[in-house]
Amino acid sequence: MAIEQYVQVDGMDALFKKMDELRDEIGKGKTDKIWRNCLQYAFEPVLQDAQTFAPSDTGQLRDHIYMKVRKPRGFDKSSESYQGEMYLALVNAGSLRDDSKLHTILNKRGKFQNVWRNTKPVAVSQEFGNAATPAHPFLRPALMNNIENVQTRLAQALMVQISKIAEKK
Repeated sequence: MAIEQYVQVDGMDALFKKMDELRDEIGKGKTDKIWRNCLQYAFEPVLQDAQTFAPSDTGQLRDHIYMKVRKPRGFDKSSESYQGEMYLALVNAGSLRDDSKLHTILNKRGKFQNVWRNTKPVAVSQEFGNAATPAHPFLRPALMNNIENVQTRLAQALMVQISKIAEKK
């Protein structure tokens, strides 16, 4: 069940152009660090709301909700919603539980590999429901409630970072 929602933000083209100019001046590594830090700061309310909205039967689901900012991978780029982003901010719920165990196995190629056993993908069943359990969404409402907040926090963080760089010159 895919839910699509598009948000139009004016001025992003000018911002990307300015960040490209800044990348030429200070270097790609520093510009990438600015993007990662700003996205981390902007999506913090989404993470907090997802943890708040998560069902607290045992508390393990809430404890395993995390946020990661990374570059898009192949399966991200093949998505219909991919528009050439440089970084993605993901708020996700891991499938590890307190009774999950780490095992080391020897794979087909003769290499040792760490594998988690007894993982439970409870988050999908909680978010969308299944035959035995009604839906209890927690990730989608966290994102929908904070769309404007994420935009303003991202703008504030980028403004602070750009002004810091301008002061150094």
